[in-house]
This record gives sequence, C-alpha cells and structure tokens, in this order.
Amino acid sequence: MAYILDADVFISAKNLHYGLDFCPAFWNWLIKENATGNLYSIEKVGDEVFALEDDLSKWAKTLSSSFFLKPDASIVAALAEVSTCILFPIS
Repeated sequence: MAYILDADVFISAKNLHYGLDFCPAFWNWLIKENATGNLYSIEKVGDEVFALEDDLSKWAKTLSSSFFLKPDASIVAALAEVSTCILFPIS
C-alpha cells in the first residue's frame, strides 16, 4: 500500500522538526520511499510547495516526476464520488 502525503507533511516538517539542513535523513527517506513505490504526493500539493519559493520548493523541484502524481480519469471519477459523500459527526 502506498501513502499519499499532503502539503502539511512537507511544510510542518521543514518548519518544525526536520529542517532540510538539520535532518537530511528525513528528506532522503521520502525520496527513497517514493522510488520504491511506497510514498507519493499529488500535483496540487507540489504546486503549493513550489509556490513557497524557499529551500523546500528548491528541494521539491529536484524530485522525480513520479513524486507528485497527476490526476488521471480514475482519480477524477473517484473525486466526484467522494464529493457526494455526507459525513456525520460521531456522538
């Protein structure tokens, strides 16, 4: 099973505990896990990270083109289905 990371994973890691200069092992681990097919993110997250124009965006621009996945027809169909779901709070 592969994991999909949201923008907060990247931004919080950079800002809090895993700075690019302080803990390069974390960032190298992300690259390694992507190469083995265990970890990805999505194109929109990549866009958000690239827009930061900082060290994180410079790092992200060095990643494989397979890291930030582009949506395909199956994803678009799934998004339409998910958007019709109604969530109920647990009481």
